[in-house]
Amino acid sequence: MKRVLRVMAGMVLACAVPCLGGWILDGQSAGQAAGGSGESTGSVVAVEGTFPVLRLELGGQWTDFELKASTNNFASLVYYIKSSGTNAYEDDTNVWIYFTDDYAGDVRRWVKSAPGTGIWSQLVEPTNSVVGAVIVCPSHECAVNWEGWMSPTNERLVWSYVRYDGIDLERNASGTKTRWSAAVPVEWRKQRIAP
Repeated sequence: MKRVLRVMAGMVLACAVPCLGGWILDGQSAGQAAGGSGESTGSVVAVEGTFPVLRLELGGQWTDFELKASTNNFASLVYYIKSSGTNAYEDDTNVWIYFTDDYAGDVRRWVKSAPGTGIWSQLVEPTNSVVGAVIVCPSHECAVNWEGWMSPTNERLVWSYVRYDGIDLERNASGTKTRWSAAVPVEWRKQRIAP
């Protein structure tokens, strides 16, 4: 009996585990294990989220931002919003922007920015509060139809943002150009974040 247990302990047992493309048997798909081509006979549809979630780093004096997206590396735009002032949300009438306020009663609470209102003016202590980052949840109510470009599989889709302090956009060291930063969605969701 001891010898049988030792042999069994040293054996690698083949097992079957499910995956999106079918069953995997001992490291091979079900079709390959049965001598087939490995192609799945069933239909598997992966449901992807169509709502991007972007985290934009602000910090210091920076409380607001402009965000742009393009599918041709900024020869033209498919998306543009500005979080501050009357020009807010120009291309997306229902974007959700969340921030935290380090002077709020509960500093952990996510605050949903009011449309058309700069984040700086919503802070408890506008001159002292620091907005470390914002979470941007674009909607499907965009000027350019979202179905043509807003997808996690669109390899041409790129995002950039510039920080704003309520007076001016962030600029390079010589002050001659605005300083834009690349951004990518941290995830794609089926529904937008709604705390």
